[in-house]
Amino acid sequence: MNWNIRLFFAINARVGRERWLDALGRAGAEWVVFAMLAWYGVGAAILYLPDRRALLTALIFLAAAWTVAWFISVLVGLIVREPRPHLPYPESRLLFQPLMSWKSFPSDHALSAWLIFFMALVFGLPAAWGLLPLALWVSWGRVYAGVHYPFDVVGGALVAALAALASYYVVVTVF
Repeated sequence: MNWNIRLFFAINARVGRERWLDALGRAGAEWVVFAMLAWYGVGAAILYLPDRRALLTALIFLAAAWTVAWFISVLVGLIVREPRPHLPYPESRLLFQPLMSWKSFPSDHALSAWLIFFMALVFGLPAAWGLLPLALWVSWGRVYAGVHYPFDVVGGALVAALAALASYYVVVTVF
């Protein structure tokens, strides 16, 4: 068993033992990314509201970067073809049944959380660093919930970093 699977089982082993930890894991795995998106939108509005063009730029660049990152994620998923952990390891514990099981690597939720964080840094949004613990929470929650291996969330963060770097380059050179 490699380190990725061992770490997955070390994190996932606590599922079902403590209700508060399960609630924390499920919130991170499913819902925190929406709070991060709201934080990004409010931060962009606070910073750019008088200048609607700048506000739209921050929102459109996030949407464009997410679209590009998601296509990369699907392409990588089609190449790697790694199933979710509960399929090869039925002894793992699921907090919820994922909608799709064909793709585990890279994690799209982790990709989204990290992309929101990175794009908040690109646009210098207020309290952008406050999104870092939330991105970590999402990443941990996906593994804790039994729907991703640790390397899956790292892969999602790397794809997000790539998309954010490309966006940064475009923002700096074009705008």
